[in-house]
Amino acid sequence: LSARMHLLFHLSVLLLQIATAMALPLIRPNSIISSANLAISYVESCPHDANTDELVTLFIHGLDSSSHTWRRVQQSLTTPTIAIDCRGCGNSDFGDPDEFTPDALVADVKSVVDSHPLLQKKRFVLVGHSMGGRVAMCYAAKHPEDISALVIEDMDIRRREVNSNFIPNFNEAKALSFERLHPNLDSVKNAFGEIGYPSDMVDKWVREGRVYEHGSEGQYWSDVHPAFRALCYRRIFDSNSGVTCWNTIAQHFSNSNAVKVYLLVAGIGTVCEQESINDMVECMPSTISVKTYPTGYHSLHGSVMEEFLCDLQEIIEDANSPHPQGKL
Repeated sequence: LSARMHLLFHLSVLLLQIATAMALPLIRPNSIISSANLAISYVESCPHDANTDELVTLFIHGLDSSSHTWRRVQQSLTTPTIAIDCRGCGNSDFGDPDEFTPDALVADVKSVVDSHPLLQKKRFVLVGHSMGGRVAMCYAAKHPEDISALVIEDMDIRRREVNSNFIPNFNEAKALSFERLHPNLDSVKNAFGEIGYPSDMVDKWVREGRVYEHGSEGQYWSDVHPAFRALCYRRIFDSNSGVTCWNTIAQHFSNSNAVKVYLLVAGIGTVCEQESINDMVECMPSTISVKTYPTGYHSLHGSVMEEFLCDLQEIIEDANSPHPQGKL
């Protein structure tokens, strides 16, 4: 991106901060009943002056997260957005662990798409961070007709074994029996500790609002569900679904003049392996654009938010054009 565009973007961020003091975009929590009869929650943002005919951007979060991670991004974009809580995360129902599969996660997203007036029978920009990137890949492979642009934030397609989970001594049984509502903060902290989560990680979640006071009786709710981590590793990461879905996406989108794919990679502590990135590019060299953010950490939308937003805004505008270029 040119220096001129970055300067203009920084000026727009400043203007946005001023405007924000007067009127934030309307952020609305909502939910639908999915095809699996689960309540799937989401947060939508429609800026006051947004054109509802513009492409909507749909966000999918990663592990130990929820739609909350996209709040600042949603408030900063000038186009309509929707951020989903995957099953078991945020305020979405968890359901039966035996029914937790890649197809089930895709079906949950599809239920939101088919029920929401901004998404029904329309193409949209799909953004997935980390594990959400894997879910986004699965969705694009199964429903390519819905996609206007696919954005994968710091995730590759290689297989990851269950024992590669970075949390030491992760207690899967306790993760699967975790309750998100607790009588007090100490209770939820102790529950995470028994599963194996470091205390400083949980303290960070409290500061960020992933774990928060719920109601007037001092109870605490956790948007983070350890069972989501456990089952994503067992049913998605430790499988060949990444490669399979990516190959299917390549069949749909290779040499496409209508759909572009973007892989955004963290320069510090990325989870992507270069060999896997090379494989992703080799599948559709004329369709995919790869960008590395030298000072960005795994959560690019958090660590280098302004640059991420500038690029995402360009992706959205490009996807809106009759002849997308797909270049950053």
